[in-house]
Amino acid sequence: MRNLQQRVCSGFSPDSLFITLYPAVNQYRHKGRKYFLICYIPADFSFSQKRLYLSDRKKKINPLLDYMESSYPAIQFVSLGPGDPELITLKGLKALQEASSIYCPGTRSAAGIPSSYAANTLRALGIGEEKIKTFTLPMNKHREAALQVYQEVAAQIEEDYREGQKIAVAAEGDAGFYASVQYLYELLENKGLPVRRIAGIPAFIAAGPVAGLHLAKQEERLLVIPGLISAEELTEKLQSGYVLVIMKLPLCAEAVRQCIDSHPEAAFHYFENISRANEFYTSDPAIIKEKKFPYFSLMVISPASNG
Repeated sequence: MRNLQQRVCSGFSPDSLFITLYPAVNQYRHKGRKYFLICYIPADFSFSQKRLYLSDRKKKINPLLDYMESSYPAIQFVSLGPGDPELITLKGLKALQEASSIYCPGTRSAAGIPSSYAANTLRALGIGEEKIKTFTLPMNKHREAALQVYQEVAAQIEEDYREGQKIAVAAEGDAGFYASVQYLYELLENKGLPVRRIAGIPAFIAAGPVAGLHLAKQEERLLVIPGLISAEELTEKLQSGYVLVIMKLPLCAEAVRQCIDSHPEAAFHYFENISRANEFYTSDPAIIKEKKFPYFSLMVISPASNG
């Protein structure tokens, strides 16, 4: 890093060296990333002169930051999409192919068998086994154990990054939409490491074509609910004209069944394992009520006028 700083600063005049005189002027954003811009400002400058001077310094420092970012690439949080390998973006696939290590979450069944949908998607994309580093998350309501795992993984990623590796973190769906790896993103960001997110297709978007649904049209409002909702709240939202997307269905299974009984005029679309080999869809309320909702299930409920 010291050699990089020497190379970077060698082309700048003495008045652009990093000398702290005005610490109040220290935050600067370049391409969404925060930096500290600390530079010498002549003491006799007026306020307007200081602003013009700083603006000029920022313009001149942009090429420097571009160079630094190309030398030290960000840790990429790559969205894999809902499960079908063909639904990943070209940008996401390129980041995976260029990475030297790819971290992805997994779980362990009640019988102790480890599994990772993210790792399976990586393999289907032709990613070599030597790149894939799976970390196992405990699946329970008590988050302390999971947070401990994230802390350990963040420490390992930091070590790999400091050694010069190109790091990617794989996430199912979209890495910024109800993604468990967000905890990891924040931990790395708090460590001062550069992190970026590559967008992907969340499961409820991929569910629309399966059922031939146009999820929302014209002035319709779409509300995404993370499972924690009562039957009364569902009724209130439907009566207000919302199209509802319910993620994490096991958290509100009984409320959904009550809603089906209370609103025979509404359209209920139930999905499991969207875009995977074991994908399932039905709009039959009787079948939905009998289902035991698995983790990878979701529902779209349309009011009578929309369904």
